[in-house]
Amino acid sequence: MNALNFLGVTIKLCIEKLVGIILSGFSDDLYTHSCNVCSISIKIAQHAGLSQQKLKTLGYGALLHDIGKSCINKRTLNKPDRLTDSEFRLIKTHTILGKKMLEHIEGVGEYLPLILYHHERWDGTGYEGLSGDGIPELASIITIADSFDAMTAPRPYQKRKTMFEALTELNLNKGTQFAPQFVEAFEDYIIKHLKGSNLPQSEIKKCQVFNVPL
Repeated sequence: MNALNFLGVTIKLCIEKLVGIILSGFSDDLYTHSCNVCSISIKIAQHAGLSQQKLKTLGYGALLHDIGKSCINKRTLNKPDRLTDSEFRLIKTHTILGKKMLEHIEGVGEYLPLILYHHERWDGTGYEGLSGDGIPELASIITIADSFDAMTAPRPYQKRKTMFEALTELNLNKGTQFAPQFVEAFEDYIIKHLKGSNLPQSEIKKCQVFNVPL
């Protein structure tokens, strides 16, 4: 093994250890959400044909995307009632807080845009105002995975959506909130996955909101 390869392995192992330490400090719900978003993000990226290197960056970035929420009071994050304007502004700072928490650590630079920009919208009305292809593609994937998990997981402030309802919501907002190509890749993945299951065709078709051929 030459010196460059050894250095690469050393950095990789350090990043894995760092992410593990960070995740161990998350609350149970934040840990579960981060793992779910990582899993969904990887599935979208694989189905979209992204490279192995991008998958690795995406995986770590997805696990760390909400690290800034560890700095915000859990009572505010899980408030069952409507947030006040000041509470909403506080929660919105989690992307910046997350970036600041990690930006001085060597070897994590490629994950910072995923943390900072995972609340951008395709139409440019997100947290930082990036739009369309100006949003890092891996951050756009995390945006979709983040929203899907938030919609389908039990939350104190909203009714849990079914998979079909969440896919419909993604579809209604592709091209405005979400990157269209990755929304369609995600739904195509789900349809193909369901086709390999024992579900009847009638149930599979309920999830077909993008007219993907069966």
